[in-house]
Amino acid sequence: MTILANVWAYLWGTLTVVPFLGFPLVYFILYGMTRNKKLASRFAINITNLLVIRSAVSAYELIWPEAFSAWWWVFCFYLVVTILLGWVQMKWKGRLSLKKVGFSAWRLSFLWFGIVYIVLFTTGIIKTMGVV
Repeated sequence: MTILANVWAYLWGTLTVVPFLGFPLVYFILYGMTRNKKLASRFAINITNLLVIRSAVSAYELIWPEAFSAWWWVFCFYLVVTILLGWVQMKWKGRLSLKKVGFSAWRLSFLWFGIVYIVLFTTGIIKTMGVV
């Protein structure tokens, strides 16, 4: 492998294990390029959300390799949350804005998958220590 491929592999591996490092990394790179704090923070939050989801899925698959695919759980989560938020919005406002529902589901997923990642990370450590 080339040096660039090695650096990319180590960076990707580090961001999979510690996805919250993605926020300052993306923020400072984007802020340095654009000098726009609002754009940099929004983009960094979105990238960190993707990293947290990927890390939670990876941790799930390492802990339970024979289990049902974690990507289906992610899909079901988004489906249920979108339906519930749409229903709540229809009850309160009387109309449905898919843009607001999607944005809210995306932001809630950051909180949910952050918690899931921490629980799975801790479970993986405990399971590994039980084997050793």
